[in-house]
Amino acid sequence: MEKNSTSELFKKLEQKQNEDQKRYSNKTLTVLKKHVRHLRDGLNGELGTTKTAISDHLSQIIGLIETLKTDTTELSGETKKTLIDDLDKIEQASEKNRQAALKAIRWGWLKTTLPILLVLGTFLIANWGLMQWQASRLSSMQEQINQASQTLNQLPQGVRFAQDGAGRSYLLYETEPQIFQTQSGEWATELKR
Repeated sequence: MEKNSTSELFKKLEQKQNEDQKRYSNKTLTVLKKHVRHLRDGLNGELGTTKTAISDHLSQIIGLIETLKTDTTELSGETKKTLIDDLDKIEQASEKNRQAALKAIRWGWLKTTLPILLVLGTFLIANWGLMQWQASRLSSMQEQINQASQTLNQLPQGVRFAQDGAGRSYLLYETEPQIFQTQSGEWATELKR
């Protein structure tokens, strides 16, 4: 009867541990999905805003370049050439800046996501470690319960183990035991099998 109750207790504890682990996993997954959605929306907004701003500035610069190329009749040849060269350099620098900005935006999410991933990883590792610790404690307790049950089952016929509410333990005999002193000075009772 005690074996059944201990195995039922162990099964209930194991089931409770599995339910807790599933609940933690579900909560963690929900929080992660929320953060991913928030990051994606924020990055898409930032990317759209940056692309629009860069495109507007480039359009203005290109328009200015075209205007300068066509309206340079009043300038000398050397000044026109210098101005056109300067505008070409500005256009090339703008293109490089645009490429650099797009690259920064593409990889900018990593700066935000990496700390979240580190915190999540730490949380999951700590959760896994806690579950392993609980599992080892449960198996250790189950082993102690099994050893105690085996010890109680090894008691001879007519002898039982009992405890009172004050924490004292007793062996109960069906018949009056014969108590005698051994040669080493210890007290003993004869048990009948």
